Order: sequence, then structure tokens, then C-alpha cells
Amino acid sequence: MRKKVTIFALISVLITALAACTSNEKKSVFDMIRESPVAKLLLPDGSKTIVDSEISSLHSFADLNIQQSTMEPADKEEDWLYRIIWNPSEKVKGAEEIIVSFHEDYVQINTEYYLPEKDVSYQSILEWAESKFTYFME
Repeated sequence: MRKKVTIFALISVLITALAACTSNEKKSVFDMIRESPVAKLLLPDGSKTIVDSEISSLHSFADLNIQQSTMEPADKEEDWLYRIIWNPSEKVKGAEEIIVSFHEDYVQINTEYYLPEKDVSYQSILEWAESKFTYFME
């Protein structure tokens, strides 16, 4: 009987340890975007708006077909067309801000660069951004 209790205790400890390891996995930036409760939309002219009540329509950004790239952009970081700041610090205290900038030929997420996946037009990604900004900025 004592042996069964010991084995049961060891199995319980192993299951708990496995669950702890699994829950400590770092979430992807796209997972964090999907969970973000607020986003701030910015245009280069200084126009901005906060989106919270209809944030789910912006979460679709995480489903766009883009992939990380090692490219070095030809333009400057400040040459963006649209910018979304997920978890803006003035609205979400203690959360990590995620800055997504749409440039002429690529998307920048924080310091990483993203390009469309094969067979995806970058124009369709810009159209997604334009449609969201047109809707929320008006």
C-alpha cells in the first residue's frame, strides 16, 4: 500500500511539473495581439483613436499571412503609413506594448520585420490596414 501511495505522489508531482512547464511557454506576439483588450490607431499626421469596444475586429491582424523576415528595409523607421499600438501604456497598465507599423513594402512589429507569405499580395495587407483605419478614424 505504501508503494502505491508513493507512486501516486510521484505521478502527481510529475503532472504538476509538466503543467507548470507548459504554462511558462512564451506566447507569440500574435497570441498577445489576440488577447489585447485595447489598441491605439495612429496616422503619420498625428491623428489617433483608441479602440476597445470593437477590438475583436482588429484582432484579425494576427491571422494575416505574414512571416518574419531578416530583411533590412530601405526606408526609415518613421516612414510608416499606419500604426497600431496594442496594449497602449496609457490604457493598459503593466502590459507589454506591441507596436505594429505598416510600411510601403513590409510590416514592422516592434523591432522585427514581416513580409507576406508566398502567394499573398502585400497590397492586400495594406488594404486590411486601410479598411480598419477608415472605419475607426471616421
